[in-house]
Amino acid sequence: MLFRFRSLESRITALYSATFGLVMLLVAASLQWAIASNADHKVRSELTSSARVIDRIWSMRSQELDSVARPLALDFGFREAVATDDDATIRSALSNIAARIDLPNAFIVKYDGRVVGMRPDQDSPYDEELWDELDSGWHSGALRINGTTYQAVAAEIRAPALIGWLVLGRRIDAGEMKELSGLSAVPVTAAVVRRTEAGRWVYDQSDRPINDGGIVALLKRMKPAGQGEPADLSGRMAGNMVLARPLGSSDGVANTALLLNFSIADALAEYDPLRLAVVIAGLIGLIAVAFASTRVARRIVRPIVALEEAAKALERGERTSVPVVSKDEIGALTGSFNTMSAEIVSRENRIRHMAYHDALTDLPNRLQLREELDRRLAAIGQHGHALAVLCLDLDNFKMVNDTLGHRVGDQLLKLVAQRLVESAQGRFVARTGGDEFCLLVDGDGAEAERLAPALIETLAQPASVAGHFLRAGASIGIAEAPGDALDADDLVKHADLALHAAKAAGRGRHRRFTPDLDADANNRRAVEMDLHNAIARGEFELYFQPLFDLAKNRISAFEALIRWNHPQKGLVSPLDFIPIAEETGLIVPIGEWVLKEACRQAMTWPDDIRVAVNFSTVQFATSGIANLVFQTLANSGLAADRLEVEITESLFLEYSDSVREILHGLKQIGVRIALDDFGTGFSSLSYLRKFPFDKIKIDRSFIIELLNEAEASAVVKAITDLAAALDMETTAEGVEEPAQVEALRAHGCTTVQGYLFSKPVPAAEVQDLLEIKWERRVA
Repeated sequence: MLFRFRSLESRITALYSATFGLVMLLVAASLQWAIASNADHKVRSELTSSARVIDRIWSMRSQELDSVARPLALDFGFREAVATDDDATIRSALSNIAARIDLPNAFIVKYDGRVVGMRPDQDSPYDEELWDELDSGWHSGALRINGTTYQAVAAEIRAPALIGWLVLGRRIDAGEMKELSGLSAVPVTAAVVRRTEAGRWVYDQSDRPINDGGIVALLKRMKPAGQGEPADLSGRMAGNMVLARPLGSSDGVANTALLLNFSIADALAEYDPLRLAVVIAGLIGLIAVAFASTRVARRIVRPIVALEEAAKALERGERTSVPVVSKDEIGALTGSFNTMSAEIVSRENRIRHMAYHDALTDLPNRLQLREELDRRLAAIGQHGHALAVLCLDLDNFKMVNDTLGHRVGDQLLKLVAQRLVESAQGRFVARTGGDEFCLLVDGDGAEAERLAPALIETLAQPASVAGHFLRAGASIGIAEAPGDALDADDLVKHADLALHAAKAAGRGRHRRFTPDLDADANNRRAVEMDLHNAIARGEFELYFQPLFDLAKNRISAFEALIRWNHPQKGLVSPLDFIPIAEETGLIVPIGEWVLKEACRQAMTWPDDIRVAVNFSTVQFATSGIANLVFQTLANSGLAADRLEVEITESLFLEYSDSVREILHGLKQIGVRIALDDFGTGFSSLSYLRKFPFDKIKIDRSFIIELLNEAEASAVVKAITDLAAALDMETTAEGVEEPAQVEALRAHGCTTVQGYLFSKPVPAAEVQDLLEIKWERRVA
């Protein structure tokens, strides 16, 4: 229709108005599509987030039950009561636990099939279904007991063979579901459903069958959590989004699930004002564009000659303007603007290349990686494809820079970049900084896992770099979209977490992201934050476990063991915070406090009782560790020969020479040195010869099998004979049976340590242990 408009003014007005109208139609259509897609995505996202919150609460409650069940199941008195059918003691223990954490159900299932509850009326005979669950290894989840569903945990009771199970359960009722629904940031309906013996799914509270075919199909496809694929399933059901989360399983089949329901109509309703606003804005905009284009067109025709001169000035670089191409007066300016455009495009391309590429390797940089990820992830959301991100980091690259210089390091990075591009076979490769690279692999994580070993092997091939023979070892972390994340930052973060896990596992390998890595990272960050204030708040406490002298039949020393009384989490295991403290360096102030507190407590004991303190590898990596020991002994007044420093052999692998110097210094002032966990790592006889050890501690793994395996007995005998030949004492850890004591005494072991004598106790109970007449118990 443009040929009907003879004037440039009319053509411009019609063209602008028609273009604006078309754009507004496209915007409206795109907005409608985006609203529908976003609402669907939002509902899924909100349901997933709600499921994660509820799952975390479920896990925390399971951990609470487990933290109560396991210690009781390991308690010597309780095991003895179960083994001897002392039902009164069993009921008393179960009632105490139930009262302490408000449990409606706690009982034990004995190996003969008998069930003993908190009260005599709760006892019941053999329950085949419950027995099958426990015997198949079930330990946590939803459990059906006497027609009621519980969130339950089970702990094995061994003495030492399996004699039964301890089961603790919390009822899942309407109040519980209402509380879980309230945890969600959006209005969702939560309900527990279960599979009957007949195979039908019913609502747990009412036993009402589920007749919705879509929900039934969703539940049939549900797999138990932890089988290598996502456990949550979601789908649209009659205007609602439903998410199913497995809560329990039997024989590999999910029998109990949590259903979350969120209305899609509620999500779409909030966009109604936006739709109206777009319509009104479009009408007003169309009128404004028609009016403005008319005025602009009138002004364009008049300065045609001046515009041509402006274009020539732009060509010389004096000024800039926007070229206009047509068959009227403005057409004379086309050549000038084309020249200008070519120069500008050339300059912009150079600038863009510099902005989006790494200067050293000419690979795409982090910015281009982010844009490429956003583009591919958007395509995944539309077409349902899969994408894997591989984060690669060189092993020991810092050593190359430190020993050979940055010039050699740069040459090595160029070689690595070249090998990656060749091995990637056309895939996107980026350098994200330092010695870190990222690869994008279309397809699921399986394709990435096939590629990762080949990349590691290729990079490990030796090469001459700047006159040096080098091997560029590497570790790789893998994350997958959409399974692991659909956000670029989250996907790269997950791949990076997997990379750190691969390095921690020994380097030169690859690791795929799993949700527990993210949970572990969040937990580690939270623990690190709390550790910063734990010493100042006085949250740490020392417990002491006695070391029994077999020759003198009495306690000769106590090992100091740290405990963390967290104000919210309660007693935190050292296994959960010591590794984090070592990685962050917080073990240094914590270890200093342990040393000072142990020496202070030891001053209240008899003069012939020593105290043993464990030292971390990180502590020995800091300067002044020997001065710290000297000053602590001087300030506390403790005799040097009453302090025993315990170290592990991993210390020698990193700081052999410096450690030997420090230990000899401590030995000269009288401090005793003990080698802990001997026989579990890369133990070397040269360590025993080069370092001034007074004692070798035999790891508990040998003591456990001492009475059952001839090999373990032979190892213990060899260690005690070796120690005797080197004029060293030996301590056996983990002693729990009198027969073990006699065997160790016969082997020539000097001291023993374990629950047979005492578990670690607070400082206030040390004196009670010293007053016990031990010779009557172990003679």
